[in-house]
Amino acid sequence: MRTLYIDPRIGGISGASLTAALSDLGDVEDVRKTAAEVLSRWTGQDPDFVMGELGLSSKAEEKAHVIISDLESVFEKYVEEKSSHNRAVTEVLCPLALLDAMDLLSAPIYSVPPALGNCRPETMEICARHRMPVVESPAGFERTTPSGAALLANLAVFRQSIPSMTPVKTGYAKEYGLLVVEGEISDLTEERIIILETNIDDVSGEIIGYAVEQLLAAGAVDVFVTQGFGKKHRPVFVLSVITSLEKYQNLVEILMEETGTLGVRVKEEPRIVADRVRKPYQFMIFGEVFSVRVKVSKHCGRIISAKPEFEDMKKAAQKLNLPLKNVMAEVQRQIPKMLDN
Repeated sequence: MRTLYIDPRIGGISGASLTAALSDLGDVEDVRKTAAEVLSRWTGQDPDFVMGELGLSSKAEEKAHVIISDLESVFEKYVEEKSSHNRAVTEVLCPLALLDAMDLLSAPIYSVPPALGNCRPETMEICARHRMPVVESPAGFERTTPSGAALLANLAVFRQSIPSMTPVKTGYAKEYGLLVVEGEISDLTEERIIILETNIDDVSGEIIGYAVEQLLAAGAVDVFVTQGFGKKHRPVFVLSVITSLEKYQNLVEILMEETGTLGVRVKEEPRIVADRVRKPYQFMIFGEVFSVRVKVSKHCGRIISAKPEFEDMKKAAQKLNLPLKNVMAEVQRQIPKMLDN
């Protein structure tokens, strides 16, 4: 599997430096020139219009919206002049266009913590919001800009050293001191997750159950409850929530509002996952056709798991007025043939 490694330990990172390094990495000079031409006249235009002019994929547009939203919020807090915001948007869209053209947005992207140099408050605000690790730099000038921090925070998984990979080619922005490396890694993907935990010893099971439902409805990846002993040997429930960096703050609020807990532990950890795709398949179940989503996981090109969506099978069982276990058995029987096609 392809991967991209970014090393901003020496020169920090900005949108311009990432653009220069990516231009050196791949044969994308035409894309860079087109992006530069479009962005030179974008001022005053809606960013969505500009993205359309650049021909960005839906994935690139989604990333752009998140990063631009990050920048808009910090500039509203610290900067009054609109030109700073316009310049930052330009520095975001150009490297995204290059990553999109090289099909690297679908690959895992890793980075070591960037050098900040003479850091602006907008940059530190973005680092704080994303709990992004940074390293000290004695430079008396700016090394990492707000746009560079926002790009890294929303694109990369952070490591303290270069990940295990086979380098294929490198790109280097000499003027800025930014190195990027395209390489090959196992198709097991590393991603960042947030784990929320709180101890509850004075809330009923009904309240805990309702809190679990609310957390899952709000986008938690998983929620589970563990029994144990707390202070003074009182029975306690440990409520654990797995979520993403983008959603954890909202889930903390739900957790505190629904359970009344006074504190929530927050841990950011890497997670290794198999390459996986979820797509709907049409199943003939006891004479009727139903659409059932199946999550297919692969490792080294080999299917290691194919799990049908429980809720889809539940709806089919209810409509057919049949036991759920019969519907599940029929779906599992048909899955190998579906995947072969």
